[in-house]
Amino acid sequence: MLKKFPLELDSFAWSSHKKMQWHTSIQTLGSGKIRTMTTQLYPTWIIETKFNRLRPEEYKKLFGFVAMVKGAYEPFLWPDPTDNHEQNATLAEVAPATYQATMRMGEYVEPVAYIDHVKVYANGQQIQEGGYTVSDGIITLKNVVSVGTKVTADYRYWWKVMLKDDGIDVEDVFFNLHRSGSFTLVTVR
Repeated sequence: MLKKFPLELDSFAWSSHKKMQWHTSIQTLGSGKIRTMTTQLYPTWIIETKFNRLRPEEYKKLFGFVAMVKGAYEPFLWPDPTDNHEQNATLAEVAPATYQATMRMGEYVEPVAYIDHVKVYANGQQIQEGGYTVSDGIITLKNVVSVGTKVTADYRYWWKVMLKDDGIDVEDVFFNLHRSGSFTLVTVR
């Protein structure tokens, strides 16, 4: 089971960056036409952030977490401070009574595998918690709904990431006040 980054560490800097990368190969032909290719179905997301203020117990928790995942060795779940939930998301039916949770970036939709705080609705009516199961981003209803029923959900999602570098640094700013250096996270599948 993947470890979750501690939610109580929430003093992120406002200067966080998020980058989408496709690793596209571009070939220019003698005629000037181009051919493009990518082997990726989904982009690699690169997240750069830092903590502006950490109390002593928070910086120890941060170091402890990075030690538990052994730096870049072990992927973990990241609670992105801005892109972390969907509300009233229309779910794509992947099999009868089986739906895939997704994250949306404008018109772009990408499946998410790690979700919690799930509430499911059929035509706007909430389905009781025992009326569905959730596993790996798949929501399975206990009862099949009739054709044409709009199934939506609210949920929080986590990003599966790893540290790009093999560790993290923290600076002592003042007595009982610390801040981290920038660190980079890269999504993994």
